[in-house]
Amino acid sequence: MEHESKEHQSAFFALDLDNEALIEQLIEQVLEGHPRAEQWRQWREALEERLQKLLELKAKGIADFPDINQRIEELKQYIAVLREEEIITEFVEQQVRMVVGKAKLEQMMGEKLDEI
Repeated sequence: MEHESKEHQSAFFALDLDNEALIEQLIEQVLEGHPRAEQWRQWREALEERLQKLLELKAKGIADFPDINQRIEELKQYIAVLREEEIITEFVEQQVRMVVGKAKLEQMMGEKLDEI
């Protein structure tokens, strides 16, 4: 088992850790097909714009929708969910980059660093 672990380490160290495309590919693999943080942010911002427009309409007394208050509350809930997904995904992406950065240091130093 230790031999297998060393083989994985050797394969990892053989990678070009300065290759941004490779890092992006690693992030995609870790996310397993889920959207990136940037996509979650774009969706959240689109809903925030829609929410702002509804709030402006409501403030002006223009109610295009009979259930405007319900729509406003739903948008707030969706925005909160998207923000949470964005934060979690950004954390995962940063963790992958941190692991790659640590591996780069190990490559340069030629030794394994202690766990962070």
